[in-house]
Amino acid sequence: MGDSLLVMLRLVRVARFLASFLSAVSLLVSTTETVRSAQLDMLNLSYSALVPSGAPFWIAQDLKLFEREGLKTQLLYINAAPRVMAAILAGEVQISLSGVSPLVLTYAQGSDPVAIAGAVNQINVSIFARPEIRNADDLRGKRIGITRFGGLTDFSAQFALKKWGLQPAKDVAVIQIGDASALMGAMAGNAVQAATLQPPSTILAAQLRYRELLDLSKSGLEYQNTVVLTARSLLKRSPDSFRRFMRAYAAALAVFHTQKDISLKVIGRYLKGMDPVILEKSYEAYRVWVPEIPFLNRPGMETAIALTAAGGKEKEIRYGDIVDESMIGELEQQGFFRALYKK
Repeated sequence: MGDSLLVMLRLVRVARFLASFLSAVSLLVSTTETVRSAQLDMLNLSYSALVPSGAPFWIAQDLKLFEREGLKTQLLYINAAPRVMAAILAGEVQISLSGVSPLVLTYAQGSDPVAIAGAVNQINVSIFARPEIRNADDLRGKRIGITRFGGLTDFSAQFALKKWGLQPAKDVAVIQIGDASALMGAMAGNAVQAATLQPPSTILAAQLRYRELLDLSKSGLEYQNTVVLTARSLLKRSPDSFRRFMRAYAAALAVFHTQKDISLKVIGRYLKGMDPVILEKSYEAYRVWVPEIPFLNRPGMETAIALTAAGGKEKEIRYGDIVDESMIGELEQQGFFRALYKK
């Protein structure tokens, strides 16, 4: 009887050990899955200009709209298109606000970038010149400043010069300066006599009595200015994370369009030190250019594709090659946007 009791006690101890062991294994598996899930849901987002086009990203971050969708996000300011594309293709940044030209060029080189939403659906660049430049012909022998070669301001300068019958390099030197504040400084110091500007710089330039030579938004040019882009490989790897991103981005767009005070407060935090009047005018301008439902401007996108000099491309680049609006379409079919805007 004593031996039987001893055996039973040993069996109980073994059973308890096995239960404890299995519980620990289960906890370890659960923890591992949680870590994997957290890694999957971590998104690095970048924006390329200190202008209100970045507002939906900033609003979603500051109001925790990404977090509400179960995403951990980090915002990065990367103001050079080649660096943006390199970060996207390396997987260091998953989603970016960027111009179209780098997207087209990178696709032509054999990579897989794709635009998943429209951010600024019209070109919003103006050419401003110092007061002594009375018209475009006065730019002969002068210098025009842009932010970066290959970017939107470069394209805008080339478009304007062609429209005026002036040849880059021969008639007018095109000078890469840097960001918007550097452009304004270069024009103030007469290092350049004209510059390609976007709001809020255009508003400041008008206040300083610089002369507007051309407003491309009123030139009749259909051009997709800025897109939300990623890589198709990243999109295929984690479609659920991108769907949740799109829900948060759409919610931020609704705040941007319907809650002016909150939007100005958030934008002001990112564009520090900006005059409140200039900030408000910039916000109002971008409300016209940023779509409530972020489908792209297809004619504008096709123009951007056609006008981008993609050297060495072996075949024609079509709209569908570099655009995937399926997630926006899903949200629209679900009535997500109607609910956001109560329409």
